[in-house]
Amino acid sequence: MSDEAAEAAPVAEAPREPEFPAAPPPEPTGDPRVDAVLARLADLAGRPVPEHVEIFEDVHRSLQELLISAESTQDDGGTADAGHPVPPRPRAAFPDALRPRA
Repeated sequence: MSDEAAEAAPVAEAPREPEFPAAPPPEPTGDPRVDAVLARLADLAGRPVPEHVEIFEDVHRSLQELLISAESTQDDGGTADAGHPVPPRPRAAFPDALRPRA
C-alpha cells in the first residue's frame, strides 16, 4: 500500500463506552463495616461495564460474610444462669407475613 493510500484509509477506533455521572454514595447504614463494603461501589465510576461484575461480586460476597459473622455472633453470644450457654432459638420456617393461609 502506498503512503498516500495509507493516509486516506480510515483509522478504526475502538468504540467508546458512554460516560455516565457517578452515582451518589449510599446513605450510611449505621454499621461501619457495612458502610466500608458499600464504599467499594464508588470504584464503579470510570470503569468499563464488564469490570463492574467483579466489583458487584466482591461487594455481595463481603456483605454475605458480614451477615454470617453477625448470625454466628448472635448465636454464640449469651449465657444463661450459672454460665450455661443459651441454646439458639429455633427459627420459624416462614415469617408470619409469609406463612401460607388456610
